[in-house]
Amino acid sequence: MVGGIRIGVVGGSIAGCAGALAAARAAPDASIVVFERSSGELRERGVGIGIQQERFRELAEAGFLDPSLPSTTNTARQWYAQDKPGSDSGLGKLIAAHPFPFQAYNWGHLYRLLHDRLPSHVDYREDTRVVSAAANESGASATLADGSVEHFDLLLGADGYRSVVREAMFPGVVPDYAGYLCWRGISDYAQVEKLLPPEAFFTIGFPHGHLVSYPIPADDGRVLYNWVLYSTIPPDLADLRTATSIPPGAVSDTLLDFMDALLTRELPPIWAETVRATAREDVFIQPIYDFEAPAHAKHRMLLLGDAGAVSRPHAGAGAVKAMQDAATLLRLWPTASGLDDLATRYDAARRPADHAVVALARRIGQAQVLDAVDWAAFEQETFMPWLTAQMELPDGTEIGGREL
Repeated sequence: MVGGIRIGVVGGSIAGCAGALAAARAAPDASIVVFERSSGELRERGVGIGIQQERFRELAEAGFLDPSLPSTTNTARQWYAQDKPGSDSGLGKLIAAHPFPFQAYNWGHLYRLLHDRLPSHVDYREDTRVVSAAANESGASATLADGSVEHFDLLLGADGYRSVVREAMFPGVVPDYAGYLCWRGISDYAQVEKLLPPEAFFTIGFPHGHLVSYPIPADDGRVLYNWVLYSTIPPDLADLRTATSIPPGAVSDTLLDFMDALLTRELPPIWAETVRATAREDVFIQPIYDFEAPAHAKHRMLLLGDAGAVSRPHAGAGAVKAMQDAATLLRLWPTASGLDDLATRYDAARRPADHAVVALARRIGQAQVLDAVDWAAFEQETFMPWLTAQMELPDGTEIGGREL
């Protein structure tokens, strides 16, 4: 493939950094520009990411991850539910436990690893918002918020579930609200470390929802407690049909009060208090959406990460999917006859895999949130067949993602 091309990357988060890294390695003579609309706060995000150990190994071998990345180890997943009155241990009833070969990471650490691996010639522009994109005869263009227009031979859309690149490719095709949301937060693991096994991933079920929690590493060497509380909510509490998120400090008292009442009503005391250890102003909300773009490539525009496929967090594969998109781009580039051939082959390779992750996450969310289930009625021998039926698709897609 001819060198000296110009490549634009819209979005400078995990997907964007991975895409720019792939492009820089595949086309070292290319001019690469990354547009990131935020101005530095990406480094401060501390939410947790769980990565299945085999998927991590594959991405490390592809040059995107490194074993030195700080992590906590999950060897088992434990499932709990509210116990019968009078018999509650504080943790609730242990329904089941099973092996769970995952590592847990801090989102900020993962972002910094990818960002710091970008070669010095990659032009990473913070606080630069792309407002629209368009295909043209020789490639694609990006219009910036200041009105300027930049032209590229190839434009990578790594700008998330509200992607302007995807809008240019497929106008009006947007994520669908799944009918529920999650509250998310971080607290100090030292408050619960004497009560909870240090190498376990926890799920606590209740009608129309569940809590997921696990320890993650902090910047200062401490261990943090990452939690995600999924639940349906009455439709009059918030209109979430238009794709959005509600950052820390912007969550309404109504939604926080609903969460607090939910904790009291549905969760065993210890789990409720570990969530309440997060200050209300530090809680944020992630509405749950589904999305599958009709294609991952059109003309000279390609989609990576959530721009092409939004999967519910239940599958534990969002960041993995984004990095696998980039790794596939890097693998296909040397044998492509040109950028148009690269786009065609990239779409054929990644669209089915990414859509499968979306389908798996949708199945898990349906079973564990939307369909009412009496979690406490389960025992290990009845729970595991029910769980196993949700966790893998016939094509090999499983929780944690799909083999690269």
